Amino acid sequence: MTRLTRLVLFNGWGIDARIWQPLKTRLAERQQAAERERTAGPATRPIEIVTADWPLAAPDDPEAAPSHLGGADTLWLGWSLGALRAEALATALPMNQRPVALIALAMGPAFITPDHATPETTLAHRRSPAPLPALPSTTLTTFQTAFARSPLASWQHFLRWQASGEPDPRDCLRQLRELIGTRPESSVDALSAGLEELATRRMSLTRAGPNLEFWLGRDDPLLAPGLAEALRDHGHQVVEYCGGHCLPLSHHDDLADALLTRMGHVVVAREED
Repeated sequence: MTRLTRLVLFNGWGIDARIWQPLKTRLAERQQAAERERTAGPATRPIEIVTADWPLAAPDDPEAAPSHLGGADTLWLGWSLGALRAEALATALPMNQRPVALIALAMGPAFITPDHATPETTLAHRRSPAPLPALPSTTLTTFQTAFARSPLASWQHFLRWQASGEPDPRDCLRQLRELIGTRPESSVDALSAGLEELATRRMSLTRAGPNLEFWLGRDDPLLAPGLAEALRDHGHQVVEYCGGHCLPLSHHDDLADALLTRMGHVVVAREED
């Protein structure tokens, strides 16, 4: 396996790049531990970690695609809306400038089911893999209505909502608030635009898109039931964690080890806490 040396992290809606601090800290600790155990050969080049903060330039503009963040030594990890945006950005790049792969963390190919989507009833459809599930569109429109009425209260509700699927929701919410504060970093207009993006953006699952992997929480309240199984039925690589939507906090240890392994770096045994 070719060793990858750059990791680009894309955060999600309403959460700035500070969400990645626990993961970045643990990645550094794990690499330092591996280097201490190395007994021969040259020192391993540490991973360069880039946090491509949300929102970025329009993902559909080829001139705005971040070619300097891609390349054959690079892995992208997009969390929630960040996964949808990262897929669009990667698709806009020439093949030789794309990352090796994009990991969609806590996000499927779409956040909601389009209003016009109706199940087919043909025999061919019944024999094909199950359609990829997403949340009903009313889930998002209801939240958009509440956000337009009271942006701050809705954002705070969103924090509680996404923490609700974690093994310890109260502790996860506490960590979220300690990291990002009690008010969103982005403007109301930027957050409203992000909600519109969640309503319309879909990943390309054809060969024209980047190599995709899906790392999901089994109890994620922001994912449709059955998504992991449907993705596997369609031939996609899926990793599941016993958690919810806030995997960057609740599973930063596991993510650090999985990312190091995925990038071809040595992972040493953890010491018991």
